[in-house]
Amino acid sequence: MLRRKIDKKLEEWLCHRKQALLIKGARQVGKTYSIVRFAESKFQNVIILDFSKQVDLIDGFARLASSEEVLRRLSVFAGAKMVPGQTLVFFDEVQLVYQRREELMASGALPFGSQDLLTAMKSLVEKGDYRFVLSGSMLGVTIKDVVLNPTGYLDEYTMFPLDFEEFLWAKGVGELAIDHVKECFEKKIPVDETVHRRMMEYFKDYVLVGGMPEAVDAFIKDGNLFHVQTANEQIIKQYLKDITLYIHDDEMKLRVREIYKAIPSQLSAKNARFISSQVLDKKYLKHKNVADEFLWLSEAGVAIPTYHVNEPVLPLGLSMERKTLKLFSSDVGLLIAQLVDTGIREKLLNDEKEINYGAQFENVVAQELNAHGFHDELFYYNSKKHGEVDFLISYKGEVLPIEVKSGKSKEDGFYDHSALNNLMGLYSYPMAFVLGSSNVQAETPSIWQLPIYMIDFVRKG
Repeated sequence: MLRRKIDKKLEEWLCHRKQALLIKGARQVGKTYSIVRFAESKFQNVIILDFSKQVDLIDGFARLASSEEVLRRLSVFAGAKMVPGQTLVFFDEVQLVYQRREELMASGALPFGSQDLLTAMKSLVEKGDYRFVLSGSMLGVTIKDVVLNPTGYLDEYTMFPLDFEEFLWAKGVGELAIDHVKECFEKKIPVDETVHRRMMEYFKDYVLVGGMPEAVDAFIKDGNLFHVQTANEQIIKQYLKDITLYIHDDEMKLRVREIYKAIPSQLSAKNARFISSQVLDKKYLKHKNVADEFLWLSEAGVAIPTYHVNEPVLPLGLSMERKTLKLFSSDVGLLIAQLVDTGIREKLLNDEKEINYGAQFENVVAQELNAHGFHDELFYYNSKKHGEVDFLISYKGEVLPIEVKSGKSKEDGFYDHSALNNLMGLYSYPMAFVLGSSNVQAETPSIWQLPIYMIDFVRKG
């Protein structure tokens, strides 16, 4: 049984929030498992409508006339389990309902005045007889005709693959060790050397396995990386299938699939920037850009874009270039699974120091930041004059540059990072992080070298 951060969110929602709860996230990140486990521990009656399995119910919930109609259809399905004050209703895979609404609207078959599920539920939520949780993947690309009101009747939460802290929980690492590392991050003092070495080993495991629950479960059970590979390959196949299912334009469908499949090779290139002309038809790119394709992958939760900025000052998004980006996988384990033929797993296992693991380490940093509140707020900087800095984020009201290093440090224990030095000289940021394998140490009063696993404690808010 994997402990997840959503467990605390669900407890807080139940005790302090009266809204319905919408859990978003990519497929296979553990939404359904966590919700069902929580619901069955807290409610006498749990009604689960899984639209991926109960497909005959989709049409009815795609064309609702009122909240009373929601109750009628639930009562037919659930019968005596509809007990006020004792019942949680869980609508799973709700994106299928919204996909069906799109089809009905496109064909002109959607009845005039019909309501979508979230809107129809509003009065039921406000009345409070029943608690409602909804969940689904691909929600970012399917819920287009609803104006959500999180402060009104709907609370939202996005789930991601296990972050590094959740992975440590799965490995049985105690809270005292995690708290020690967190305190060292906050106070900028070295981690106990034994703890540091073990954390670096755990980080290597995390890079190999990733954070998809099925892959983590397989690894925890017997440490067999073949089973991890099998689990991650199945998820990749499902993502490619979803692209086919949820994109109706055949040409766009092909472009999105090609972009997704090209993420590993593009990240492994020298500058890691996604070069569309190496992947897609150059004739097409002469007349159109592929911003919509990148946006689709981001909204589906299966890729993380990091955009170039021309001016590395706040607000960072003001000088963002949408055509110039790095595209990371939503999970480093999926990235490793796609690179299995390169021998990267064996090189990591053998701890080959001369190998550049930049793509994999940067991917971990991107997904940690993405999960910790920086979604759609990841940037990087590159100029011919000053060089490239891997990440820029807005952190505690300031620009925070982050460099990621996967190789050996110099003899003095520090890394080369001339681009970061140039940027710090130009803009005098109060702090910058260089993430690598070394323990905590200050290079200058403002440049801190940190062990890469400490990216887990860089969180928004």
